[in-house]
Amino acid sequence: MSFAIRVIKPSSFLSVAATNLFLTEIKKAIASNAAIVLVDFERIPSMSSANFLTVVKALKLVRSSGCKLFLCSLSQQIRMLFELTGLDQVVTILADADEFAAYVQMQRATVEVPRQPKVEIEATQIDALKLAS
Repeated sequence: MSFAIRVIKPSSFLSVAATNLFLTEIKKAIASNAAIVLVDFERIPSMSSANFLTVVKALKLVRSSGCKLFLCSLSQQIRMLFELTGLDQVVTILADADEFAAYVQMQRATVEVPRQPKVEIEATQIDALKLAS
């Protein structure tokens, strides 16, 4: 199984332009038909309520498109915002990019099933299947 993963790593949320750039990157990831969007907050130590609302808007955009959103490298302050609002129950939060990579690897291992060779069915088996249904 293969699926596209897009990683967004904002470097700042200190200006309106930075938050708009973040939303633009989210929209580009969705437009690229990504199945998974990872937002790595490694460079973001804290955020205002306006920044938090921008992240919530991004979450809604990603979910409405059918993608799955993951967050990683949240500071204690940002993690607390997600816990207090209950959004930690809605989005998958991982410790860092390495944990995300391990998660994806594990999912691939559990989803990928070796293809079975085609089995020839004899005419008598087909008749038995018809009778059973």
